[in-house]
Amino acid sequence: MMALVAPILAPTLAIVALACLIAAAIADVRSYEIPDGLSITLLVTAVGFGAATPGFAWISHLAAVLLMFGIGLFVFARGWMGGGDVKLLVAIAGWTGLAGLVGQLTAVALAGGVLALVLIIARRAFAARSPESLPELFRTGAPLPYAIAIAAGTGWWAYTAGPVI
Repeated sequence: MMALVAPILAPTLAIVALACLIAAAIADVRSYEIPDGLSITLLVTAVGFGAATPGFAWISHLAAVLLMFGIGLFVFARGWMGGGDVKLLVAIAGWTGLAGLVGQLTAVALAGGVLALVLIIARRAFAARSPESLPELFRTGAPLPYAIAIAAGTGWWAYTAGPVI
């Protein structure tokens, strides 16, 4: 029975995961918060994908989640990253496994650098305008909605990783 369901279920779960990443980026831009439900859904879809995929390397994916959780605690405690971003990265680690974690995090870091550069340029360009007339995203000193970088970097990583995540 699972052999019949897997070809439909696995891609559907991957699409749901992608939708969660996009929703997280949008939420982060709007309110600088990522709803916990999106991270939970990402982790649940990773588990479902694993259940629907023969030969899924459970140990590798669990290890990636635990490793990312440890790294996330460290960066959150240092104030280098917000809790919502950390939870999102932990959930995504359920998709990447250990083999994909470094590539995914590298893509996220590169996307984060591009995002920061674009926002620095945009904020300087709009600096002369009245802050009240600007969306918060373009105000000097506004936080960096890092879920945009997480979604972009993870999307790029998934695209380059091939059809089997």
